Amino acid sequence: MSSPNAHSAADSALGYYYQAVYALRLLLLDHEDASVSIESWDDVYLEKNDRRELHQLKHSLDTGKTIGIKSRGVWRTLTVWLDYCKLNGFSQSRFVLATVAVLQKDSKLECLRIEGSDRAELVDALTREAERVRDERQKAKNAGKPQNEWPHADRAEDCETFLNALPTERAGLIERVTICPGSFNIKEAQTEIGKILGRFAPKTIVHTLTKQLLAWWDRQVVETLTRERTEPLSAEEIRAEIVRRAGILLDNGFFEDTETYIGTLEPCAAAVTQQFDFIEATGSQRARAVPLELEARAQRMAWMKADMSKTSAIRAYDKILIKEWSYRFGRNLDACDGVNAATKAHYGRNLLDWSHFNAPLEVRRIDAKYENQDFVRGCYLYLSGLGSVGWHPDFEELLKALSAGKNKGAN
Repeated sequence: MSSPNAHSAADSALGYYYQAVYALRLLLLDHEDASVSIESWDDVYLEKNDRRELHQLKHSLDTGKTIGIKSRGVWRTLTVWLDYCKLNGFSQSRFVLATVAVLQKDSKLECLRIEGSDRAELVDALTREAERVRDERQKAKNAGKPQNEWPHADRAEDCETFLNALPTERAGLIERVTICPGSFNIKEAQTEIGKILGRFAPKTIVHTLTKQLLAWWDRQVVETLTRERTEPLSAEEIRAEIVRRAGILLDNGFFEDTETYIGTLEPCAAAVTQQFDFIEATGSQRARAVPLELEARAQRMAWMKADMSKTSAIRAYDKILIKEWSYRFGRNLDACDGVNAATKAHYGRNLLDWSHFNAPLEVRRIDAKYENQDFVRGCYLYLSGLGSVGWHPDFEELLKALSAGKNKGAN
């Protein structure tokens, strides 16, 4: 049985992911020269030339929720925006409250849906509500009730912040606010992005393009939050990525993407480094191996995740790589008949170098238009981890001996 805390953690995680998808959708819609930051001044902070938009998001999986002037989320949002305005003023700024909830019937917030509408009644209503919260808490205090029994604890500080603002500040903020109730739910994220991409991408690739774009975008957002990436996320960058990926999908689907999944992969198989030990590999041979092997696995995963039919193409290509390797390996077996261990290791190092320097030029590509030579290099390393190829003339026997030794030790 799951606990309430588990649900709370899941809702929080989905809320953060919602911010990322919302930001992507925002840039895709109509902000050609815009860029966004996430979790900076607000959930999503959009900049376009001199204009600033602060988007506060209220997400929930509960589609039956409603929102009105008594809602805690409204008051929390007003506090965030008033704090921003104290430092930055109102000039060139707009404020958007996007929520999956729907407006309560006859809510005073209705005017916020129409840009340029008269907001005076709403400002008065918010002021009266804040005063009511303040007065009812004061009444409870005067009655001698303990503080934990005073009403409206969930928004008391926010109401006080609103009342402490000057009347011109309250009115100035509310003038610049837009509310977007009934916003899309995170469960509808892929559909929402797909609908936008479907306006200009062929129907045959929209589903795959949407999944790829979301995976790429997720990585950009993570790098932003971890400060690996310092520049804002821009609409121009998204457009370039869409064009690149769409072009590839329309041309056999062998696109370049070693970044999306590389952070999710396990370290390379033990046999990769064990085979280096067999041939006494040099420092440079070892140093280049790990990133090349990881990138090749990440690329293979990106293709398979985007299109499962690519799995058979990749396996067929592995057979080609193994076949080309076998010709050189067989020649080494002949040359190493009766030689000493040092000579065998020497031939092994040469074969490893062939896989790095010569194979990308001599072995045909997985696709005529896919030109990344590191894919061939990395695939040979990946296959060595599976034991499908090897460098030392006796690599199969040496791997079996290692495995037998481990099994014996385990017993």
